[in-house]
Amino acid sequence: MEVRMLTLWRRHAGRCGHKGDRYYRKCRCAMWCEGTVEGKYERHSLNTRSWERAEEMKRDLEDRKTASEPKEPDITVGHAAAKYYESCEQRRLSPNTLKKYRTVRDTVTGFARENGIAAVKDFTPDLVRELVKRRSLSALTAAKEIERLRTFFRFCEESEWIPKNPARNVRPPKARQNPRLPFSAEEVAKILGRCETRHETAFIRTLRHSGLRIGDCSLLRASDITDGRLRLRTTKSGIPVSILLPPDLVEDLKTLPQKGGYLFLIGESDHPHTASNLWRRRIKRMCKDAKISPDHPHRFRHTLAADLLMRGASIEDVAQILGNSPAIVIKHYAQWVSGRQDRLDDFMTKTWDTPKLLRVK
Repeated sequence: MEVRMLTLWRRHAGRCGHKGDRYYRKCRCAMWCEGTVEGKYERHSLNTRSWERAEEMKRDLEDRKTASEPKEPDITVGHAAAKYYESCEQRRLSPNTLKKYRTVRDTVTGFARENGIAAVKDFTPDLVRELVKRRSLSALTAAKEIERLRTFFRFCEESEWIPKNPARNVRPPKARQNPRLPFSAEEVAKILGRCETRHETAFIRTLRHSGLRIGDCSLLRASDITDGRLRLRTTKSGIPVSILLPPDLVEDLKTLPQKGGYLFLIGESDHPHTASNLWRRRIKRMCKDAKISPDHPHRFRHTLAADLLMRGASIEDVAQILGNSPAIVIKHYAQWVSGRQDRLDDFMTKTWDTPKLLRVK
């Protein structure tokens, strides 16, 4: 019986620091093989940089699974990423969500191109970790990125393009979320004192009294306010809200100069990201001048939620006002529920009872 034996080795690039060891496994230089199969000497490139993939190709060659046999072509990374994004579009996701998946598509294809990864099945857990590492993301953002990569590779796995999801066992970094703290009444007053125009004052007051996300507030239309109420469907959740505004704020909004029907549009673009980012910068400037930190505009939403809960509003009422589900309100604002805090305080006071002294003989 003819002996079939092939040897794997790396053909190192000139800049590689491991040129002295052709069997080094951890670099990303090109994989080659050489040896004898059925009395025929073979030496050629395997067109991959993955040692694991090269092992599979080596076994195929040793078993004489040659290119002449019918074989399904490998799905390229670019094709897989394009099909994945196409499926996201077909699901009619929101523009904000599609933007995140578009980032996944571009990140994966760019990383594959830079590292010579042709087929999507050549991705390994180590390569996924390297991809996330190169992005230099915060812990929370990196965890979200890994979750989206898992979704992408799960799509590839379900399409039978890869045998196993390489991102499945990639552990995300520990991410600590800062507590959702509201602004105090004094801080709101300081921010209002730093407003330089009528539009800025009205915008801050609308955020405070409506609890709208900055994206919805920055594209607020005059037609969204009728009979002293703000009525619209929120962009993120699509839930309709109806919020009563202070009468003096309503009168002020009625007399504000508009641009294309918008009350707070800055510049000419009505793209949600552009409009909200311009206002976000202004709020950061106001908070910096007032020496208030953190300066995230979402704190106005927390301020309204905390104010309502401390005044006795129910979880369901606050969820309806904010356009959230009761579960989300409980998750983020439970510490501000007055009845809950009173009950906890009652339990704590019961632990203050002084134990009776016993005479020990």
